[in-house]
Amino acid sequence: MRAFSSHVVFFSLFAFAVTGCGGGDGTVEVGVTAQPLQVAAPPAGDTGAAAQMRLALTIAEVSVHVAGDAEGDAASRGEDEGSTEGADEAGWITVFSGEAEVDLRDAMSIEEFLGSNEVPAGKVTQVRLVLAGAELVDGPVRIPVSCPSCSESGLKIVTAGGIEVSSGDTLHLTLDVDQASSLTQDESGYRLDPVIKVTAKER
Repeated sequence: MRAFSSHVVFFSLFAFAVTGCGGGDGTVEVGVTAQPLQVAAPPAGDTGAAAQMRLALTIAEVSVHVAGDAEGDAASRGEDEGSTEGADEAGWITVFSGEAEVDLRDAMSIEEFLGSNEVPAGKVTQVRLVLAGAELVDGPVRIPVSCPSCSESGLKIVTAGGIEVSSGDTLHLTLDVDQASSLTQDESGYRLDPVIKVTAKER
């Protein structure tokens, strides 16, 4: 078994890259885990308030882009793929589609499995995560969390690395959300700028 990890800070575009092989089909699985959430200190005498708060994400789609050698090498060098938009769209494969609410407090202890799909063997040059919404949950109160790029164009990961899908094998991707670094607050409310560690295991 080979394992790879990459720390990725999400703003609107990200980086996630891979080395590939060709021929046949493999399988990609995706799951979500999380690191602890840190919030402002609760009022005096209410020591359990912070422990009750949790971040909930509604995930609408996770897609992977599988490319040939030339395109994958360009992505790993950080080159613009805008001139191959048609090929890009053709290379995107949806691994999960629907509406899954992921409670990141639960995901701290056990991985939340989202879905899997067959993909052509090759280089996984990008992962795209689309959110339908995000909320900070405090008991019965659900506070909206802003993340415009999460739902409009999705969060796109394009990183240099050595992840590939081999024919007949399964590649498991874990998206580990650093809640404390992802959630910020200002005068307009809460904002989500996801900070995620991506781990891949081939089995």
